[in-house]
Amino acid sequence: MKYQVGDKIIVLHSNEEGEIIDIINDKMVLIDVRGVKFPAYMDQIDFPYFKRFSEKKLFPQKKEKNILMMLNGKRIFR
Repeated sequence: MKYQVGDKIIVLHSNEEGEIIDIINDKMVLIDVRGVKFPAYMDQIDFPYFKRFSEKKLFPQKKEKNILMMLNGKRIFR
């Protein structure tokens, strides 16, 4: 079986993330999306990892800036 109870999933048609609550049969699972529980076919859900890694970051990583300070006539980089 591809999924287990407790797996984080993404609903393909709405792009929402949820969690598997129960396995109904070979083709259906019960999922929880933001507090709403409903059944879904396994071909309607997927693991969210590809979406997470392929999304564009909202906030780019800040580059560290070297700060040049003078202390008693000596240069200090931070």
